Amino acid sequence: MGERKFCYKCMEKFDMDKHICPLCGYDDTTPNNPMYITPGTILHDRYLVGILLDCNGEGATYAGYDISTGSRVTIREYMPVNLCTRVRNKATISVNYNNLAKYKAFMAEYTELNKSLVKLRNNPSLPSVLDMFSENNTTYTIFDCFEGIRLMDYLKENAGEISWEQVSKLFPPLFTAISLLHNNAIIHRAISPDTVYITPKNELKLAGFSVSSVRTVNAGMEYELFRGYAAPEQYSPSSSSHQGTWTDVYGICALLYRVLTGCMPNDSKDRLSKDELLDPRSLNGTIPQHVSNVIMEGMRLSSKNRIKTVTELVTRLFEAPGPVKQVKQEESGAEKNSGSGNLPRVHLTDNTPPPQPVYTQPPQPVYPQPQQYEQPYPQQYVQPQGYYDPNAGYGYDNTYADDDEDEYVYEKVNTVDRLKVPVIIAILLFLILMIIALVIIHMVDPAGRKNNLANNTSVVDDSVIDESEAETQPSTLKLDTEMPDLVGKFYELTEKKYKDFFTFEVFYEYNDYYEPDVIYRQDIEPHEMVAQGSAVKIWVSKGKESAIIPDYAGLSVSQYENKLKEAGISNYSLIASANDWAAPNTVTMLMIDGETVYAGDYYSNKNNSKLVVYYCPADSDGGNNYVPEVEPLTVSEATDPPMQSFTTAPTEFTGSSGGNGGGAVSGGGEGGNVSQGGGAVS
Repeated sequence: MGERKFCYKCMEKFDMDKHICPLCGYDDTTPNNPMYITPGTILHDRYLVGILLDCNGEGATYAGYDISTGSRVTIREYMPVNLCTRVRNKATISVNYNNLAKYKAFMAEYTELNKSLVKLRNNPSLPSVLDMFSENNTTYTIFDCFEGIRLMDYLKENAGEISWEQVSKLFPPLFTAISLLHNNAIIHRAISPDTVYITPKNELKLAGFSVSSVRTVNAGMEYELFRGYAAPEQYSPSSSSHQGTWTDVYGICALLYRVLTGCMPNDSKDRLSKDELLDPRSLNGTIPQHVSNVIMEGMRLSSKNRIKTVTELVTRLFEAPGPVKQVKQEESGAEKNSGSGNLPRVHLTDNTPPPQPVYTQPPQPVYPQPQQYEQPYPQQYVQPQGYYDPNAGYGYDNTYADDDEDEYVYEKVNTVDRLKVPVIIAILLFLILMIIALVIIHMVDPAGRKNNLANNTSVVDDSVIDESEAETQPSTLKLDTEMPDLVGKFYELTEKKYKDFFTFEVFYEYNDYYEPDVIYRQDIEPHEMVAQGSAVKIWVSKGKESAIIPDYAGLSVSQYENKLKEAGISNYSLIASANDWAAPNTVTMLMIDGETVYAGDYYSNKNNSKLVVYYCPADSDGGNNYVPEVEPLTVSEATDPPMQSFTTAPTEFTGSSGGNGGGAVSGGGEGGNVSQGGGAVS
């Protein structure tokens, strides 16, 4: 047998002398986009890079092969196209120094997102993260592959829709997985038929994870939204358009709308100007009325009026209405509480609060109602168990009502009833006399009345204040949220991630051990249980209070920038200045407030004086583009079961955010190979 080579699409081997893979039909002479990694590149001395599968504003997803295990993988590369470029004929990424701060911040969010997915890698409905490492001035995430096709392709093969009976069996594990994501502060923001896959085992798998800026318009990256499934708040980056678990609820309901009706829902952006969205039952009469109503409530344009959590959504979706049974008066409350009916078993996680129980009212005597009364509730309203519906066509016992009426008619009148009328008349006469007396007093001594009224008003006001204070005393709060470890993380990203869970009180101070905008202290200890919405005091570094200006001799501009940051000097600017005697791309002079300063001079951050760095450009065009020396990211090992070959690196850019990680996927026809890529998560 002759020599064999890898097909860079299916990652199977075929004869070296052929150019077209006999298994998948890929032509290895196909030109490669120079913006992305050339197929055949080896990363981390272990992973063989295949063809580009998918890309968006956050990064690129490639087919891959793990040389050490001999298995197919998917490789996700952090590469925001609006902030960086690729060095020609290399895998290295080049970042313009004007975009370096954004590049680092988004990379920290991307890393934090995928680290969170590591903890959930054993869930069959979520991506399985195998490895993370930093290389080529960026970060890579390695995902396991899975077999399956997009849900959109599955629908096309099944007349465009599936029944509610099928949905009620197929979707509960996916709901559980999304609830797990929310418990770990991950919001997906892209739930749609294009990001949900169905495997040969008839199981759903969620992919398409990306950082929050990719799933929000004008948030710093090239955005990617799925029309018809994106919530209204994703079209506005303003602080008034908060995103949260309700954002994913909109996506879930839009997905259910599509799979049950066969029609894509109207896009939320269009609905803001003219809402013409039809309820699902009007498009498919087999959909249960209560399911149709819940889907519409989950797709409300106002997030305040929308269903807030997946737990609430699942509870209401699977609470099928049932007949109301009439209960005799002598039965106990425990006997009245009937079973929950034939509801599907929906698995919720330990971290997910269970649905609230429905409490029934004590039995009330049943009296016959006039037939001209109309049903007081809308048709879709389901009365709680234990209440009597006067117009219900079932469970009504006329004989029992007649017995009650007979008992009431023949009941003897007691002494108290005989005294009611005289007592009421006496009270009314007393009140009339009091009113007459007050009028006379007012006519005789109006000034005294005013004083008395003022005093009485004061007493009443004090009483009202005391009562209101007593009523507004805080009850025991539910300690349902675990305090995360915020120290060492960027404040801006942390605030975005946890704004729906905590209220931050921020104190900015100089600190010689932490970079600017990094949290170095918190008043609530990590892992302590607190109530959601609790106020947390945090201290954020403003950088070093003072520093010594480093020497620039023999250093390039990018190297001197790193020296300045290491010294704790962040308030500086670079100005290109032509110089005949200086070498290109080197620093020529330093100034503060118009005065020349030198290496070894004292610099104070407190004075807010900017250090101006003059340099000789690399060429006549100014030489503003160069490859910064970006240090690798921290990837801490998970405390969950160990994953394969998990790689750690330095800690400079550790951060957190509300973004979501991992999950770009490629798929073919039914049973085709699907690869799951890294993530692109107030």
